[in-house]
Amino acid sequence: MKNVLLSLGLLFSYLVSFGQDAKVILKQSYNKCQSIQNGNYEMKRYMKYMDNNDTSITSFKCSFKKLKDDSIYPSAFHYNVFWNDTTSFEVMYTGNEFVSLSIKDSTASIMSKSLWAKEIKLYAHNYTFYSPFTNKKSTPLQSDSDFIENKKVFKFIGVEKLNGEPCYHIQVNKIPENDSTDDMKALREEYHFWVKQNDMVPVQYYIAFDLVMNNDTMYQYEKFVLKKFELNNLKDETVLTLASIPSFFKTKDYVPFKSPKPLNIDTIAPNWELISLANEKISLKSLNGQLVLIDFFYKSCYPCMQALPALEALNKKYKSKGLQVIGVNPYDKKEDGIAPFLSKQGVSYTVFLDGKDVAKNYRVSGYPTMFLIDKTGKIIFIQEGYGKGVEETLDEIIKKNL
Repeated sequence: MKNVLLSLGLLFSYLVSFGQDAKVILKQSYNKCQSIQNGNYEMKRYMKYMDNNDTSITSFKCSFKKLKDDSIYPSAFHYNVFWNDTTSFEVMYTGNEFVSLSIKDSTASIMSKSLWAKEIKLYAHNYTFYSPFTNKKSTPLQSDSDFIENKKVFKFIGVEKLNGEPCYHIQVNKIPENDSTDDMKALREEYHFWVKQNDMVPVQYYIAFDLVMNNDTMYQYEKFVLKKFELNNLKDETVLTLASIPSFFKTKDYVPFKSPKPLNIDTIAPNWELISLANEKISLKSLNGQLVLIDFFYKSCYPCMQALPALEALNKKYKSKGLQVIGVNPYDKKEDGIAPFLSKQGVSYTVFLDGKDVAKNYRVSGYPTMFLIDKTGKIIFIQEGYGKGVEETLDEIIKKNL
């Protein structure tokens, strides 16, 4: 009897210890995910971007099979994306081809890996997966190296029920590392995992960031919730082949997008008339006789945000001498909170929304793109993108043309 009680006591002690040891739980969950080779799942993704107050909800259905030593994706996959319970788009990667299926016109664009590997890889970040299953490293679950370094703090929160099943809730905080030269500084990087007690499968995880950029604190989070899943039991692997394309779909070879030919230096800048955030109607013609610097930007473009302090500095330095700095935003709306956002960034120059047609007329193909227009209305300088040295270059050209 004593031996039985002792055994039960040891078992209870182990379970309590296990239940409260965040690292042990995450190691077990990581090993479980490493054992997964294929499967199906349905999930929901909740996303709040740092530049927006609203949370978007997207649903996914995915079949997958891990690939060995693939240079682009760790898994072959076929998934559907839903917004408001309606299929938005469907994509597939066979290991040899990437296929984009258009529901609207029943066409399937096929990118051969042998011809378009670089392009397929370039856009790989656009697609969302339940990565503990599909990623070979099972990220963002912690691997052995994460437990050795002292840059992460692990915490057992407790046992919680999800869909009626008890799950371990683990919190991981990564200690921020910021360089003094960084424009964007991390205040918090926090992860939460919910791991099923009975099989150690992570059924939900959450990533949150607090950041400071240009003296403005921003918050972003992303939550992934599994609704259904079946692992290591992919019954029909043809779903991961070209044979799964519906017979009534018209297949076509991928044709790369051709960026519009940029406007030439010394050409007359296309005129425009827009209403500013301050409800003023202004046209480019009305600014004749002044040096005009137009910046095409949008809020969730990181290099666009990096450029804002430099543009504001140029505005303050040369406004009284005849420079007009203008921001043209083709994408954001007033209801997106663009005005208070720009105010926090310290932007005092004139900004216009609804600038899609203007961006098209200026043949803008990337953001930010800046045009410096002289007093006669001619384009004298074009800058695509933003990086080190741009502000100094603009400063020199502005000084010479005022």
